[in-house]
Amino acid sequence: MTITLHQFAYSHFNEKARWALDLKGIEHQRETYLPGPHMGAIKKLSGQPQTPVLESNGEVISGSAAIIDYLEATHPQPALYPADAGLREQALTLQKEMDASLGPDVRTLLFSALVNEGTYLCNMFGGSKGLAKRVAYRAMFPIARGVIAKGNGVTPNNVARCKTATREWLDRIAEQTKATGYLVGDTFTVADLTAAALLAPIADVAHPAMKRPRPIPQSVQDVLALNASHPAIVWANQIYDRHRPAGAHSG
Repeated sequence: MTITLHQFAYSHFNEKARWALDLKGIEHQRETYLPGPHMGAIKKLSGQPQTPVLESNGEVISGSAAIIDYLEATHPQPALYPADAGLREQALTLQKEMDASLGPDVRTLLFSALVNEGTYLCNMFGGSKGLAKRVAYRAMFPIARGVIAKGNGVTPNNVARCKTATREWLDRIAEQTKATGYLVGDTFTVADLTAAALLAPIADVAHPAMKRPRPIPQSVQDVLALNASHPAIVWANQIYDRHRPAGAHSG
């Protein structure tokens, strides 16, 4: 069986799917796309324009939460869903809430800097591509900059809202993990994976899956500095250290 993850190289929602695949030790291939030019191929494959998309055994599954649900059904160990029904409901509810709010808000914060850092943005998403594609992608950036800003919610009012909302999530995560180190119960679940992955763009994690290129522009450093010392950011890095394996992919 060939399993292929269609992804962006640097995306916290894509990272959720990568993490689940790697945690379960599932051998798979990764097809990496450039954001923007990806849309035709992904729409043809899945009927919608967003990554991640998983191809497995003739099935096409779109979205990180749906992919994790599929993997839990087909590769149940190690489990990301708690066995206890009540805890499972809590974990899945947290995932849904974080996917709807924390993930988009973190993305907006990061892109509030990236829209002014064309070369760095293109290196983040296109670093694995050949020279010709990288040069062409960078050349497109000035034309696409407004679309990128709009698509990622980069307006002064929304960026301000995202700063406040992200801080509220950080406070909530810190409070809920204080007792056991985990969001639900006393073991690692999909809730912890989701929180850590979605915080990765502002946590500056060291894991290769989400480690950003160096040197980091000052504008991006300023975004990272907003919450760098928050206990939830420290927690996210610890979760990566404890529970994020190297991976089992090729390609």
